[in-house]
Amino acid sequence: MDSKPSVQNPVITPSATLKESASFPIGNIVSANRLSGSDNYFRTLLNKEFNSITAENDMKMAAMFVGPNTYDFSKGDAIVAYAKANGFRVHGHALIWHASIPNWLKNYSGTDVEFEAQVEGYVKATVAHFAEAKTTTGESVVASWDVVNEHFTNDAEAAVFYNRIGPDYLSKCFTWAREADPDVKLFYNDYSLGSNTEKATKVTNMVTDFKNNAIPIDGIGMQMHVDYQYPDLTTLTSNVTLLKNTGLLIHFSELDMTVNKDKSLNSLTSQRSNAQKERYKNIASLYTNTIPEEQQFGITFWGMRDNDSWLLNFTNNPNEWPLLFDSGYNYKQAFIGFLEGLNN
Repeated sequence: MDSKPSVQNPVITPSATLKESASFPIGNIVSANRLSGSDNYFRTLLNKEFNSITAENDMKMAAMFVGPNTYDFSKGDAIVAYAKANGFRVHGHALIWHASIPNWLKNYSGTDVEFEAQVEGYVKATVAHFAEAKTTTGESVVASWDVVNEHFTNDAEAAVFYNRIGPDYLSKCFTWAREADPDVKLFYNDYSLGSNTEKATKVTNMVTDFKNNAIPIDGIGMQMHVDYQYPDLTTLTSNVTLLKNTGLLIHFSELDMTVNKDKSLNSLTSQRSNAQKERYKNIASLYTNTIPEEQQFGITFWGMRDNDSWLLNFTNNPNEWPLLFDSGYNYKQAFIGFLEGLNN
């Protein structure tokens, strides 16, 4: 048994778990290595608090599409096997993303028609493969996919999918995914949808266009990489309402929260910790109370411990504490706030 990392904060003992307090799934990110490694504390917390998991990187295109018509699903299979054995739902992430393209495909020398055939084959093979693992009641363990991630960005418009398949690559990918599995839930996922009303409007217009043209789509993933002060609750609520009004499932899909963007703190002060607690409470309450139950797909956190967060590298700031648990796997005030928001 590995020794538990040191306690950094006063011990917090929650009165309930997240998954028993929510009427919808509560998720976190995993990797195959993390699930099979020596870190028992990660798995213990994962199994205790969460009932949905998303692969952080192992089920992205660059990890699985290893060559023309050639796939390596082994790490995704390991994640699905763990989910099946431990009663988790799996949310697939992400079939198409401009930042996760294998080099061989990025530099593909075939024609545009041949390029599109490779992408179509990959989408269909991947969705069909992960539809095979079933729960004891017969549903697929992989319940859903982010079909396309972050389309409404300049980087996506400059990337190979847009340039070689055309602007309708988006609708084609959703159609291919549905052809591979009639039951899996298909999501569009993007960042800043809570803060950028123009972008949120583009997504609602896309949904309208899809519906008018019989293109399948079931849900919208709002990534929710937020700050403890931004966006303001009025804007966030307005944009959540805008997206909710599409009638689709809503997923807060990559929730975390910066609290030290100006790098003024060297440790998480009690004042900042309480501000983060209040903000997490507001977000949990917003989801619970604004989105109709039939549209609540769930909330997924983008990381377990503060020191594991992608944000430390992304913001070049080791003094950032974005998540519900500290580096010692201890519960933070942020956890209590989120729990209070679920119960509000």
